[in-house]
Amino acid sequence: MTSNLKQIINLLKQSLELLYENDSYLVEHSVHEQDLSYRIAHYFENLLNNYERYKKTSLNIDVEYNKNFDDSKKVYCKCIGCRGNECYIKTSQYNIANYESTCKPDIILHKRGSNNNNILVIEIKKNNNECAEDFAKLSAFTCLCSDYKYKCGVYINIADLSFRYFKNGQEVTENDL
Repeated sequence: MTSNLKQIINLLKQSLELLYENDSYLVEHSVHEQDLSYRIAHYFENLLNNYERYKKTSLNIDVEYNKNFDDSKKVYCKCIGCRGNECYIKTSQYNIANYESTCKPDIILHKRGSNNNNILVIEIKKNNNECAEDFAKLSAFTCLCSDYKYKCGVYINIADLSFRYFKNGQEVTENDL
């Protein structure tokens, strides 16, 4: 999966390049983050479909996907009893106001109806303001104690095209993916 994950990240980066190449108007005119997420997901899906191995996996790319089977996605449910001292949420002292809060990741690569093939969860910001809440969500979504266990979480800052990565609940470098 490691080499596949690196390839997926490269395709995601190409999706951002296509956004700037084809849809710079959206970036320049500060449209809503959901519009940018949709365009990135559109390019990402088209790029993935160029690879036969991904076509055969029946993976889906969804934007603002809010379901965990028939229930809502609740990202911090398992945090309440977590004793993980290495946890990003605990080490950053991020305050989770509501453990039962629902969540809609900006973009996900997964197989619908299962938590066994959650590959990538993406949070996007269109300005240079870093968002501790997004980092906490990515940590929780990639945590091995969560229901979701995404292989990788990516935070994308559209304004400066910077990326931050999360794996196993921890922030990591791209080389650690």
